[in-house]
Amino acid sequence: MKRLVINRTRRPYVSLLLAAAGLLLCEAACLHAQDAPAPAVVQPPPAPPADDVWKFDFGGPASPVAAGWYAVRPDTEYTPELKFGLVKAKAVRKPFDLNRRVYRDTLILDDVTRDGILGLGPFRVDLANGKYHVAVLTGEFTRDGTNRPPCHTKPYKVMAGQTVLYEQAGTLDEFYGPTGRYFASYKHDWHPDMNPYRTYVARFIPFGEADIEVTDGALTISVAEYDVPVNALFVYPVGRAAGEQALKDFRLSQETVFNKQFPYLPDAPEHPMPTLPPEVTAAGAVMYVRDDAAQVRPGMRPVPRDLGRALRLCAAQGEREAGVVAVTPLRDVRGQVTLQASDLVGENGAKIASSAFDIRYLKYTEDPVDGGGYQVRPFFLVPWQPDRWEKELTRGFWVDLFTPADAAPGLYEGKLTLTGPDGLNAALPVQVRVLPLQLPMCRLRAGVYASGVGSTTLRAFTWTKPAGYQELAKKVLHNRIQFLADQGFTGLFDSLHWGPIKLKKETGEYEVTDVWQTWKDFFELAQTFPNFKDRVYCYYMAGPQLYPYTCPHWLDVHDIKKLEMDQITFSDEAVAEMTRATQWLYGQLRGANYPELVFYVQDELGNHGAKGARYGRELLKALNKVKAQVPGGFQTCISTLGIADAREYMSLLDITIPNSGFPITDETLAEIRTSGSILGLYNIGSSRFTYGFYPWRVGAVLRAQWSFTYDGDVSDPYTALPTGARVSCDCKYTPDWDVLPSIGMLVQREGVDDYRYIQLLEERIAAAEKAGRGAEAAVTEGKAVLQEIRDAVKETLLDPANNWDASTMNYHRWNVAQAAIRLEAVGK
Repeated sequence: MKRLVINRTRRPYVSLLLAAAGLLLCEAACLHAQDAPAPAVVQPPPAPPADDVWKFDFGGPASPVAAGWYAVRPDTEYTPELKFGLVKAKAVRKPFDLNRRVYRDTLILDDVTRDGILGLGPFRVDLANGKYHVAVLTGEFTRDGTNRPPCHTKPYKVMAGQTVLYEQAGTLDEFYGPTGRYFASYKHDWHPDMNPYRTYVARFIPFGEADIEVTDGALTISVAEYDVPVNALFVYPVGRAAGEQALKDFRLSQETVFNKQFPYLPDAPEHPMPTLPPEVTAAGAVMYVRDDAAQVRPGMRPVPRDLGRALRLCAAQGEREAGVVAVTPLRDVRGQVTLQASDLVGENGAKIASSAFDIRYLKYTEDPVDGGGYQVRPFFLVPWQPDRWEKELTRGFWVDLFTPADAAPGLYEGKLTLTGPDGLNAALPVQVRVLPLQLPMCRLRAGVYASGVGSTTLRAFTWTKPAGYQELAKKVLHNRIQFLADQGFTGLFDSLHWGPIKLKKETGEYEVTDVWQTWKDFFELAQTFPNFKDRVYCYYMAGPQLYPYTCPHWLDVHDIKKLEMDQITFSDEAVAEMTRATQWLYGQLRGANYPELVFYVQDELGNHGAKGARYGRELLKALNKVKAQVPGGFQTCISTLGIADAREYMSLLDITIPNSGFPITDETLAEIRTSGSILGLYNIGSSRFTYGFYPWRVGAVLRAQWSFTYDGDVSDPYTALPTGARVSCDCKYTPDWDVLPSIGMLVQREGVDDYRYIQLLEERIAAAEKAGRGAEAAVTEGKAVLQEIRDAVKETLLDPANNWDASTMNYHRWNVAQAAIRLEAVGK
């Protein structure tokens, strides 16, 4: 849905092309796999095997099986002649195969690990009495869709007789604990010798092993639940060298098949290392300033002018301002590396404590490359610091300064110090200019889409809701909203759970469901933050999240494909039912003084073609009738990816929210304004420019981007290999459930601050004019600064003139700040 912009650093149209190309390549790979000839029939070894090493490969009827393995299919029934097989008592057995496309990548595992059987057993193998080593391979890496396989989180056992081979409790603590599967890669730091299979896949498809005494001529393997996977089974006499070697060889083959698809593809150094002063060489590393954290790569190198150049920041009082520091080690480092900031010292004894800095390590993620292999790029900003570096592989840090609101204006100086083992001791000067300004809260409703925590991070436990779930869900939600408020965002675009109330057919009354409590939790939290207490934009709330459960005559957008164009209408009965449900909802929200809800009606109706456009028009006609019956009314909005469908309903809509594919041009913006609809913006690139100067220029009232946390939560949330490639501003959490920001998220924050600077200047101009001092030079100069920006930013989003770098934005922000300072006394 909202996954078009896949790289924060590229122009939006390039991102769209790359996303489309990647999709085609993935589909082509899947089609190729589906069209491949059936595997050759491999004759099974004699039973029992000559070396007494039993190797069973579980899978579906068409699953490949390697030489020397016994194939076990859902219909492989035990017989004394076969000497192994499934006992008939268990009838439900479902095969699975993991080698398929998952999101943006095609997963390819070896022919044994890739598939298996769910709900196995009992499975019997005839054996001579004695002691055997039994090893079962059990697990699914992913499954179709956005859900985790049940085996990631549910309690289950695999038994050999009465002995447990593998067991998991299926609790929140087990899965989300510091050593659990969810956070296992949180502290993973990339190195060139990284083993992808061990790092990412092995823990999701583990082995369970035990030594078993066979006393009755047979071994029985059983599972406790239908969802338990069994991929492979080894059985051999304890101490048998052939068995130990077979298991060792198989583990190696698992890694080899997977890892050969993903060799590390080094990026060449940008240029040779410049001649370094002796003191830099002795320090063991070169530290230097960079403008764009997303561009830090192992091959990045300084140029001569970087050497000794200070990190310079400029911030208003109370503003968060960031810098980026690259570090190229001059030798291998084995041991804890630490980057620390000193106190900042200004004139007349003014000081900003070092605790005002939040220093984050740029965590490299391994991104698959079309054609094979992977490259690394930074994505998450982690609070931990590394314990190993390789010579001349550049790393980076995000240096965030939270300028105290009471910091005295002026110039401050300090330094960053990098220390580590073997004499690593490098330093970089820091200069901070604190401006005599305090920025207003941003009037642009700027934020990101966020599916509910129960639909993303905690999705696997949403339906079972084990002990502690509700408290954890509220904690995660609170920490996310707190983070957004702390960063200066002012728009909440959460998608809440569906069906807060349901219509009881027997009585015609509404029944409040458990979902309603999650809605109340959200609104009550939003109510406590000044950034969000007056208005929220809950994604999809004015459509499938409310009406299908309360309106028997509701027409769902997915049903329109079966209808003729003139049949796509909302009946009088539907409008009456929608009115009643909406009156109930707004009555509850306004009665509790919750933030005002803007009714987010639908998303990207153009995906449904001309019928989608017609549906949007008819739905808005119905909602406008509903609006007239709701005391105080409400606003409606739709996110739309095409002007063609938007033309059908813009005149009926309060807020039209186009994205970069709309396209957004002078002409289409004029159409939106002429229609009487208000402009919002979504998915136009996770960038500073599109969160600040551009929305101000075009007069947008809101700005949203996909998304807060999305990809990766079906497998490993902290990696992009081999599935879950990151998009735009995706964030996750630390094991303490604090938000783990991405570069894209905090780059967007910088754009919000650009907007706040402009907003402050406009407010001071307005105050001066209200005070009767509009003719003064400072007012004229302030208006000229705004006009310069207005002339520089083009309304057509993809105009090449809008390709602003950090220096351009910093130039305009500085001019705005100076104009606002000159106006400080004029409006008083």
